[in-house]
Amino acid sequence: MAEKEYKEIDVASLDSELAAARTLEEGKGNLYIKIAAVVAFFMTAFHIFTGLRGLFDYVTQRGIHLCFALTLILLTQPLYKHVFKDKFAGNKAFRVLCRIIDIALIVLSWVAWRMAQDEVHHLADRLSKTTWMATFAGAVLVIVTLECARRVLGYIMPVLALIFVAYALAGPHLPLAIAHRGYSLERICKFLATDLDGLFGNTMSVSASVIFMFVMFGSFLETSGCSDFINNIAISLTGKIKSGPALSAVVASGLMGSINGSAVANVVGTGTFTIPLMKSRGYKAPFAGGVESVASTGGQILPPVMGSGAFLMVAFTGETYINIVIAAVIPALLYYWGCAAAVISQSELANVTMMDPKDIPKSRDVLKSGWIYLLILGVLLYCLLVAQYSPLYSALWATFAVPVVMLFDREKRFTLRDIIPAMVKSAFGAISIVIGCACAGIVVGMVSLTGIGVVFGDMMIQAAHSMLFPSLVFTAITCIILGMGLPTTAAYVIASSILAPSLIKLGLSPLTSHLFVFYFACLSAITPPVALAAYAGAGIAKCSPMTTAVEACKLGFAGFIVPFAFCYNKAMMMQGKPWEIVTVFISAFIGVTIMSAGFQGWLLWRLNILQRIIFVAGGMLMFVPGTVTDVAGLVLILLMLGINMKKWRKGKAIA
Repeated sequence: MAEKEYKEIDVASLDSELAAARTLEEGKGNLYIKIAAVVAFFMTAFHIFTGLRGLFDYVTQRGIHLCFALTLILLTQPLYKHVFKDKFAGNKAFRVLCRIIDIALIVLSWVAWRMAQDEVHHLADRLSKTTWMATFAGAVLVIVTLECARRVLGYIMPVLALIFVAYALAGPHLPLAIAHRGYSLERICKFLATDLDGLFGNTMSVSASVIFMFVMFGSFLETSGCSDFINNIAISLTGKIKSGPALSAVVASGLMGSINGSAVANVVGTGTFTIPLMKSRGYKAPFAGGVESVASTGGQILPPVMGSGAFLMVAFTGETYINIVIAAVIPALLYYWGCAAAVISQSELANVTMMDPKDIPKSRDVLKSGWIYLLILGVLLYCLLVAQYSPLYSALWATFAVPVVMLFDREKRFTLRDIIPAMVKSAFGAISIVIGCACAGIVVGMVSLTGIGVVFGDMMIQAAHSMLFPSLVFTAITCIILGMGLPTTAAYVIASSILAPSLIKLGLSPLTSHLFVFYFACLSAITPPVALAAYAGAGIAKCSPMTTAVEACKLGFAGFIVPFAFCYNKAMMMQGKPWEIVTVFISAFIGVTIMSAGFQGWLLWRLNILQRIIFVAGGMLMFVPGTVTDVAGLVLILLMLGINMKKWRKGKAIA
């Protein structure tokens, strides 16, 4: 019976991007889906056009971006599917009524945006005073945005936004510690529609420019067949060793996750191949699902693309893109090495068999047929890191490079039949991010209007008695809670607006504070009880979601430790003297290896419970900043190795 329940997990329902793709695929004969496909094409064309000629003013660029997304959602996620649990969907009259309401909401959304645009353009003439149109525009856009978020993301995000709106309304009636002057509903609507900190603020700015461009690049790259190339090259590099199938999942999922920025979508995209492969070689189902979940989640913290997190950090911290990428290198390497070391240990504990040499493609053959993809990725890296173009232009030129470069491959050559569907897919893939950023924009607007971020930060600092470590622990827990069931971008935006300022007050740099928050917003995808990435992995592996989530946390333990480490030691973020950076990296590298062995229970020999505890403690000491702790941890590790020398002699060859 349990096995049957695991098989019935609807993986696509866990992620709005996957749900949109399924809607597009299954509804090809539906008139509304056809109209939505046309709208999606024009949405992508709009972004390409503005990317080439230059962006419009903020309310025009971001407003059109939002209205396109709202239109797509209202066309593809009709009201009758999202009320009364689909109870009356079979009634034709009810469906017609719901469609009329959806069409009315689409028209109102575009009218409201046009009103907001007119208000913003005439603010100077009216001495910053607004009219009733600003109130109407704000009310309509907020209501439609919340309704669309409910249909696409579920209830968590819109309810959270409503809580912050209610806080803004109820200010004078709240306890003194969190009380404020209070704002009328009219003032809130006008603020959200016309202010730069409102609905069309920084969050929507990044979504309407950079994030959409990278979603488009990912869609074009996926259409070209790059994911198959990455899977094949990963297997060709790791397939000849015992832990090869699992290591190939780590490599392939990390690379793809960095580009597409969605943990759940990446689990499904690469996990449908890697998870069955791991199970066939002898890995247990929860472990196989956990490996894929951890690797896919970590893609968002892996330079140089980092999903969309790096671009949001550029907007929020004022740091250059290259500085953010450099700071994220060592933490990302330690995260993935921790996962890889765990995989190697587990391959010795489980009854894992080697892959058949016939199933392992030769690296030379893979590169011969897929070198063209390296050229495309090379264009992106050159634009980002060498020429240092803006992320928007880098993604745009990399997208253009896909069909141009593919002309040199006769079998995979791009045609209009490929380009147009890729453009449609780009818009469908972006709608969840757009609506998530719009909802997050409402929250950030209320935080800005009421000042709750400062109040909350001061309360946190007082509760932690101005000590950094308790504040970091509290921030980490809050980020994980806020990230439950939310897209990473939305979780990061909300958490950073509330929590990052307090960490800055305690002496951390803006970049360190935001990177810490972003790490734990990402890790919420594998943290029980929600753990959407682990749930998706369990759906493919056909096992318990909670068991998979626990395995994922054990595999991704480095992700929970590294953020604390770089808050106390800037060298972990490649800031400082070269010898300090090298020393810190070596110490942390050893610590991750030993801790991974302790968590899994194998390091050249099978460890008992006492040995596992000692190794975890020794590895943790290697992470704590300071020469004394490094030496103490190293001595503890070497002492254990020396005492058990007879046990690990047989494991030398494996090492």
